[in-house]
Amino acid sequence: MANRALVISLSLIMQLSIYTVQDVDANINSDTADYSMNQEYSESYDQQTDILEFETEILITTDESLKNPEIEKIKTDIKQESKREIDPNKPMIALTYDDGPSKYTKEILDLLKENNSAATFFVLGSQASKYEDTVKQMIENGNQIGNHSYDHKRLTLLNDEELYDQINKTDNLIYEIAMYRPFVMRPPYGSTTEALKEKIQKPIINWSIDTRDWESRNAETITKIICENVKDGDIILMHDLYESSLEASKKVIPELINRGYQLVTISELSESREIILRAGQTYYKIYK
Repeated sequence: MANRALVISLSLIMQLSIYTVQDVDANINSDTADYSMNQEYSESYDQQTDILEFETEILITTDESLKNPEIEKIKTDIKQESKREIDPNKPMIALTYDDGPSKYTKEILDLLKENNSAATFFVLGSQASKYEDTVKQMIENGNQIGNHSYDHKRLTLLNDEELYDQINKTDNLIYEIAMYRPFVMRPPYGSTTEALKEKIQKPIINWSIDTRDWESRNAETITKIICENVKDGDIILMHDLYESSLEASKKVIPELINRGYQLVTISELSESREIILRAGQTYYKIYK
């Protein structure tokens, strides 16, 4: 009987490499200050024409003796956050929070847990080192962590050594804190180039609804933007840096659940839609 085998490319394994470079100063800016100028943004998503699959050769094995322990560990890291029952036939939304953790993140985590929901937190390494218990709670509560660089530098302006320092320093720090290695990435400002995406070697997750919470700092405005525009498969951008975003979350989370939406992680959303995220591909939403 022919066995199918799982082969992970060298590019994925290299995500485990550690680069030791000098520390850099924190420079946290909003993800969306000039995102509207990013020509990469896509207004449409066609599942029939965009074949979304992870950029590795994947064959699944049924023979336990063929499984590589290192590969199995990577798979565990990727799917560790998926612990809840998700109904693929019901609508779902991925809430995402950038630039944290902060003093407001724990309350957002508690709110999600109380509502049997989860989100994806795109974490800065410089912030993770200040809130280690919060990073652990993200994973313990079934949320997903994405890499958002170490200190929010624009990755398109960095040389290779600086780029890998931003990515690997954050990956390794999160792993040390929570035994979890981020599978997805959101570059600061959502800014990438084709060459940069190839170097990052992770699926790039941007967004379909920008709350611009960094700009308004107003819970009512944030809530209105989400509730008036949301639809099945959307990826919503917020920041867990602001009290107004926390207050908006207190309104938005129960409201979306009352409308019948499941609030899920990026991995849960993609798996429910039977879409395998591809390294080097940018995603703005995942519709049926």
